[in-house]
Amino acid sequence: MGQKKLGLKDPKLVRSMTAFGGGIASHGGPCGALTGGVSFLGSLLGRDVPEEKDDPILWKACREFYSRFEIEVAGKYSGMNCQDIAGVDWSDREQARAFYKGEGVVECRKNTGKAARILGEILEKYLNDQGNKKEPSDQSRG
Repeated sequence: MGQKKLGLKDPKLVRSMTAFGGGIASHGGPCGALTGGVSFLGSLLGRDVPEEKDDPILWKACREFYSRFEIEVAGKYSGMNCQDIAGVDWSDREQARAFYKGEGVVECRKNTGKAARILGEILEKYLNDQGNKKEPSDQSRG
């Protein structure tokens, strides 16, 4: 969603986020839609070298994404981890198979879509059409 919205195409970025699925390599940890969204924001707003000073916009955008994800996506579940949201113990092959054959995968895709919508709204708020940071005076109009 984020790359498409900004007209970017970076297969390495997509590839780098693949293992976020299943709560980071199917361990049931933080939801991949959450970690992927934060990582994408970091790829756009983060520093290029460790010595650079962090841009406050990065932290503002990531905090907003996290908070909205917590309310709009994870709010009806018992936590923000994949295992809480999907209700699957990924180490149990039968549970994983049932997830992909049943409604679990459909619900997961809906939640991923909600996260993508939130990310898109945050991108509109903090970045211009070229993927560059908006001036602070323009961010309230985003």
